[in-house]
Amino acid sequence: MIIGLTGKSCSGKDYVAHLFGEEFVVIDEDKLGHVALDNNREKLVAAFGDSIITDGRVDRKKLGPMVFSDKEKLEKLNSISHPWMVAETLSLCREAEREGKIAVINAAILEKMGFVPYCNEVVLVSSPYSERLKRAVMRDKITPEAFEKRDESQKDIGSTLSKGSVKVTNIINDGDKESLSRQVKEYCDSILSKRSQ
Repeated sequence: MIIGLTGKSCSGKDYVAHLFGEEFVVIDEDKLGHVALDNNREKLVAAFGDSIITDGRVDRKKLGPMVFSDKEKLEKLNSISHPWMVAETLSLCREAEREGKIAVINAAILEKMGFVPYCNEVVLVSSPYSERLKRAVMRDKITPEAFEKRDESQKDIGSTLSKGSVKVTNIINDGDKESLSRQVKEYCDSILSKRSQ
């Protein structure tokens, strides 16, 4: 079984991922994205030049500003790293299945990366804009204006889920950790009881 986990920036998605029990294997696409850079180094150098390399490795601090300010370059980066990440993720999902565990794909851009068709269910973590802004300012030390831009770029997250055939569970994170933990526990219990039927 594969569960997709998604949500906008500072929605608490990673915290929710951490609440899944030991019967679940969480695959973090952010971390996998870092590995993807090193595994596709030659292709990235061919696309963006060797100025992105520091000490033999792809330097995210150099590559980031280059691609995030240019839509075409970002699409080029995604066309190189995403196929590798998807293949690696599906391999990790099969491994989890062999171990009798449930795979959870933790990805903000779950839909854009094409993971939804592989998921039996999707969890969408939602949080009020004001809460997410507060977390962004505290955690990422960014300005409200910068967060607004980031949020605008993520407006399509979760937008196609209601149109598909996959079951979507909404988890609301309004800042109450007790309520959040309870929602995640109830969800995990329901999944495990389904599996044992």
